Amino acid sequence: MNNYHIHIFSYKSEICSLIRKTLDLERYKVTCTRTDEINQEFINNFEEPINCLILDKDIDVKLKKVIKQKFTTIPIICLPSLGSELSENNGVTYMSEPFKLSELRKAIDEVSSQLK
Repeated sequence: MNNYHIHIFSYKSEICSLIRKTLDLERYKVTCTRTDEINQEFINNFEEPINCLILDKDIDVKLKKVIKQKFTTIPIICLPSLGSELSENNGVTYMSEPFKLSELRKAIDEVSSQLK
């Protein structure tokens, strides 16, 4: 019954695997784009239907801006970096440092419940 599609942009395959293992795969469909596939051209052409986007902290700031402008209608969760905001604005949730999988799971559960 995984009808809530989460997509992860991360340069590290371990991040994708860890998040996938943390989430209830009966409830969520989790896909990932990793490595150097993540660039402006890829973002501009990305048309996969998703309900939530997770951005790893290592994604370039300029690319994050492009991503946030393109995906204005879905929730975006940004994994922490020491300089990031610790709040929610314009549909973007910023995770606090140190990053806890339980907090990410809670944030995803909250945004997915708003879809229903």
